[in-house]
Amino acid sequence: MKRFIKLLPVAAALALGGLAQGSTRSQEIPSVVVKYGDLNLDSVEGITRLHARLRGASQEVCSALDNRVLGLREAYDRCVSDALMRGVADVRNEKLTTFHRWGRRALVASNG
Repeated sequence: MKRFIKLLPVAAALALGGLAQGSTRSQEIPSVVVKYGDLNLDSVEGITRLHARLRGASQEVCSALDNRVLGLREAYDRCVSDALMRGVADVRNEKLTTFHRWGRRALVASNG
């Protein structure tokens, strides 16, 4: 089982960031490797920690769009949301998906 994933920002959001910053198309697309081999994905704690790592990585790969200008802030928020959603999907763990969609309470309830 693969115990790391690589997060990439959404192409459209990156393109918008490139336009806003005057970047060139040859610029390398940022990515972050998220390791989780140290986590127990059968536990609520492990799932919670992995989700936090994925959220932090999503914020990092989308940081070029982090701006207080309203249109750019929306692009940043969408980029983070989409990168996080793809990261969760890439892990292919039902408990992580449940946590991402419904929160900690749903995960605790499903563990019964």
